Amino acid sequence: MKLLRIRMPFLATALFMAGLFSIQPAMAGGTAPGTVISNQATVDFTDANGNPLQVLSNIVTTTVLQVGGVLVEPDNSSTAVPGDVVYYAHRVTNTSNNPDTINLTAVSSQGWALQFYADTGVIGVFDAGDVLLGDSDGDGNPDPGVLGVDAFFDILVEITVPGATVDGTVDTTTVTGTSLFDNLVTESAIDTTTIAAPSLAVVKSVIPAGNQPPATTLTYTVLMTNNGTGAASAVVVNDPIPANTTYVTGSAAGAGTTIEYSHDGGLTYDALETVPVTDIRWTLAAALAAGGGSSTVSFQVVIN
Repeated sequence: MKLLRIRMPFLATALFMAGLFSIQPAMAGGTAPGTVISNQATVDFTDANGNPLQVLSNIVTTTVLQVGGVLVEPDNSSTAVPGDVVYYAHRVTNTSNNPDTINLTAVSSQGWALQFYADTGVIGVFDAGDVLLGDSDGDGNPDPGVLGVDAFFDILVEITVPGATVDGTVDTTTVTGTSLFDNLVTESAIDTTTIAAPSLAVVKSVIPAGNQPPATTLTYTVLMTNNGTGAASAVVVNDPIPANTTYVTGSAAGAGTTIEYSHDGGLTYDALETVPVTDIRWTLAAALAAGGGSSTVSFQVVIN
């Protein structure tokens, strides 16, 4: 019986997580199996002469059975970026009335790779003290070993986010504990991971537009807009000088960027704007913020 459920995001300090798990839930171990409960009634009465009499009933006995009991908590949620490895902390408790082994499984709705770790270092934080959770009963599922009545064990669920995961993807990983004594007794917690990834829209334009005669100066502009929910870092723009044109010295521009030039078809770059310029590279100094952060770069050429 679950008497207390705490819902908190995993993104917290180690001290906070330690504080969270210091809150002890109400336990429900109950009477040990095999215990015999006896009961006998006594009836007192008198006869017609007022003599006191007493009769005892038969003895009724009940033997306590073993039951399974599992508690897995809390539910967690966090954001991540593609390629992240995320750790979610859980406490597994044997709430039955007898020592039991609780087998653990986890299923990711996105099919992401999962692993269980014994959280034996700083509680709630993956560190050098944490090791892969073993399989003490050899049934193919990791478990914390035999837990006494109302005993608990802290674990970490490791989730690896694939590098190509798109912005806004939501994964729900269901972490389930199952009683070895009674595999119909289960308890689950949910870990929700939302991907906050950059999503760049890149639009290139030229002025004047349309067909143009030789000696026309063309101005190329590249607009980058981050429409994702995560920042876009280390943004670099590369643009070659079109064939049949000549770069206009001093025309390359881009606020908040470092501009470099290639003179050998993009094999090497430097800060020298000497003729001929074959390629231009802009390196943005700051990340493009999520939700519409943008940057513009431009340069000019003359049609030969």
